Amino acid sequence: MTTPDHEYLADDCWIIDANLRPLCESVGAFAGYEFGDSDWQAVETALPATDIERDAWYDYPLLGHVPLTLFVAADPGSSVVFVRVAGVSDDRTAAQVEAALHIFATWEVA
Repeated sequence: MTTPDHEYLADDCWIIDANLRPLCESVGAFAGYEFGDSDWQAVETALPATDIERDAWYDYPLLGHVPLTLFVAADPGSSVVFVRVAGVSDDRTAAQVEAALHIFATWEVA
């Protein structure tokens, strides 16, 4: 768990907590990284120790052809998770990540 000090594509963005795994899988795909069950287990296990109010984040590297780092922090007492993405270096990936964040903040994926 870290307190991030990177430059982010998305800062102070949140998504519906039930959408965290689909977001992780989507951002992984944008990075060229296959986000699987063991990746999810790491994120899911670390999330309860995070807290947006304490600025306590968990960072997870997605080391594909576009290496990205996903930062997540729980918002205790709510149904959202705060998300930041670092390492975005091209416009296409930026647009993909921004669209995914908008979708996963607006609708709960079934």
